[in-house]
Amino acid sequence: MSIYSLVYSSRAQLKPDRSTDLAMIDEILANARQRNAKVNVTGALLFTEGRFVQALEGDRNEVRATYDRIEADPRHSNVEILSSQFSERRRFKLWSMAFVGDNEALRSRFDDSPLAQLGRKPAGDALLDFMLELARCTDDTAQIH
Repeated sequence: MSIYSLVYSSRAQLKPDRSTDLAMIDEILANARQRNAKVNVTGALLFTEGRFVQALEGDRNEVRATYDRIEADPRHSNVEILSSQFSERRRFKLWSMAFVGDNEALRSRFDDSPLAQLGRKPAGDALLDFMLELARCTDDTAQIH
């Protein structure tokens, strides 16, 4: 069975108050985890420097429906697909939605990553593998969320 993977980036529509931003991200994660679990979509959400990068995987129709909701969400702007492809394996099977927050370790690894040059459209597998590596590093327990 082929798994459809899609990675997009967007600019977060942030408020001037950091606590409001954190609450917005918590709400996005809670909704994504609940919705994704119902339709067997898995993935990871990265947030750094006002930008979201999210990997989604599962049935193509479900992933595209999820992406369409995100694209229409006013909390996102400049939504752009970085990669979409079919794969033989599910990379994020442990997470309905892993979260990689903004931290110094992430920023130091970001410069050498496939995400460093978002405008260049990094290779799909390299981008997915990098997101998986970040999810594993962030979630030591690797529990389903």
